[in-house]
Amino acid sequence: MAVIAGRRLPVVDESHLPYEHPLYGRLLSAPGLSIATTAIDRLLEWGAMNSLWVFPMATSCCGIELMSAAASRVDLDRMGTIVRATPRQSDVMVIAGTITVKMAPRVKALWDQMPEPKWAIAMGSCAISGDFYRNLYSVIPGIDTVLPVDVYVPGCPPNPEALMHGLLRLQEKVRLRREGKLPPREFNPATLALTNPSIARVGDPARDAALGEAQVASAMVASSLDKSDEDRTQDEVVDAPVVRANELDGDLEELFREHGVTEIPKDAAPVVPALRHVELARRLRDRGYRQLVYVAATHFPAKTGAKAQPERFEVAYALRTVGKGTRLAAWRVVLATDKSVSTLVGVFAGADWQEREQWDLVGVRFEGHPDLRRIMLPDSWTVHPLRKDFPADAACPPWR
Repeated sequence: MAVIAGRRLPVVDESHLPYEHPLYGRLLSAPGLSIATTAIDRLLEWGAMNSLWVFPMATSCCGIELMSAAASRVDLDRMGTIVRATPRQSDVMVIAGTITVKMAPRVKALWDQMPEPKWAIAMGSCAISGDFYRNLYSVIPGIDTVLPVDVYVPGCPPNPEALMHGLLRLQEKVRLRREGKLPPREFNPATLALTNPSIARVGDPARDAALGEAQVASAMVASSLDKSDEDRTQDEVVDAPVVRANELDGDLEELFREHGVTEIPKDAAPVVPALRHVELARRLRDRGYRQLVYVAATHFPAKTGAKAQPERFEVAYALRTVGKGTRLAAWRVVLATDKSVSTLVGVFAGADWQEREQWDLVGVRFEGHPDLRRIMLPDSWTVHPLRKDFPADAACPPWR
């Protein structure tokens, strides 16, 4: 029994209570030790360092690693780092993936909405330098051409532990910024190993030669899916083979010839006159070809000499029946570059964005399209980058 102010109080058995550090009770019992004093700057730095709220700018495969870092195995929450869905409540932008010319101004606008102080982490080779796509017309050569980057996390893609290490380095930078210092460079081999990809690329000195040989050997062995129908047993045949346009049965071949096809080549889809292809699409739809597979355009520059040909576009179409025994019907439309082809939007709604993409990238005009404008590139572009006469590494100020 304890005696306080002449009253006897019962002793409470605390053996069943959660563990408490012995020093904590001593600090509370000693006069004055339960109060600490420090500079406001140090308190704010401590709070900022341990509450790095992330705004995720995940545009490609590195975004999957960013998600994994927030999951239970790495758990960024334990260091006070949580992912926010708004830039106005975040102080760290993690750029995880390729940034295109069209995306760059959007990233910059979101960055400008984040309150100061704020930091940026470039996660992965594409965000750092553009990597494979560095010289491609639509990709900027690194996010640091748009906004200042504080920490680079290399890798393709870097794993969640590498991102965690990048955040720890950012914490060091936050702690030292008042002193005008930067974190010292780190040459810890074990840490650098965290940034390496799980499988080294072909040609990488760190790649095991046996791995390349094993991949070549496995590529030469046909799986059950690669076998022809003649090699399969009856149990292995799941669906009937796809019948392509150059393997038409008599009825479908007659339909194509009714719509102006004079020749059905063995190695390509037949050419349908531009004025007849919409009617052909309707007739095929009525026969059960309900799925629009693709609309794909190609630019062919002019040729001179023995095989002289004028400059032209070829637009390829494909329709498919749905269900077991699916069949494919494909055709092409050939037109001069100053001509247009009728839209299929009124027949297949899915042609909308596919035709917009071919206009955006190749320059084919689809007459009657309800909203023929760019879908992948900025509206300010006046060129079509998939034309054969367009340089792939063309500049696009101020983004590349």
